[in-house]
Amino acid sequence: MIPSHQVSIVICFYERIRHLRACLDALRLHSGVFGEVVIADDGSSPSVVDHLRQLIPDYDYPIRHLWRPKDGFRLAETRNRGVLGARGEYLIFLDCDFVVLPGTLEMHLQCARRGRFVLSGYKYLDPEQTERAMNGPLNQELIGRLDREIPGDDLVATQRKFWLRQPLFRLRLISARKQTLGGFFSIHRQDIERVNGYDENFVGWGGEDEDLGIRLVRKGVFCIPRIHQARALHLWHPKELGSKSWRQGPNIEYFSQPNKPAFCRNGLVKPKR
Repeated sequence: MIPSHQVSIVICFYERIRHLRACLDALRLHSGVFGEVVIADDGSSPSVVDHLRQLIPDYDYPIRHLWRPKDGFRLAETRNRGVLGARGEYLIFLDCDFVVLPGTLEMHLQCARRGRFVLSGYKYLDPEQTERAMNGPLNQELIGRLDREIPGDDLVATQRKFWLRQPLFRLRLISARKQTLGGFFSIHRQDIERVNGYDENFVGWGGEDEDLGIRLVRKGVFCIPRIHQARALHLWHPKELGSKSWRQGPNIEYFSQPNKPAFCRNGLVKPKR
């Protein structure tokens, strides 16, 4: 298994300080698995940043906060900043509204392979369950109880579908566009560098995760689905961006362009001017 000092957890964050605290509290249950947490902040307000900086010393694992001035919704750029700021050779990506179940990160590291990424799933908590998680104490017993309250049959079915697709991707019998990717996955640094990370031409809500998954497959980096076994709880929050699909948003035209290369031009490494 990968040594803990080579493992960085990259958490994308904006404003939701209570959600982030629950996320960080859950990571306490994975002591010794990772070397650092990098919080990639998409321009939170000064008051939230001050609160976060006061919160960091409460944790017994290294946390670094990377902030940039707010300039719209730039999730792709924010995640790339997290990659560039991380010291580990193996990267685990989380969103700040995820509570990771005990044993999940360990499974990611057990499955880690060059040329593969490990994909997790998550169960959605309702507002009442979310308040219970946030009001804690967030220990293994509470996380397990919340997990058991929510059926997982859909995760089993989704994992089966992902497994069936993998040999078809490798044989190029189905389009790489069938590959999807969410906010909870892990990958070797050198593999995400092979596609130059997230495409920062995605500005505004949606499409950057799906685009990364497609480009990884095109580059020969395939999925190991652990959607059911290695999962998280997704904390509820209002849909600030509305209930429409991202496919009705600003990025769909760019996402739909044919024949985009696997190595994006505007990613971790920027084009020379």
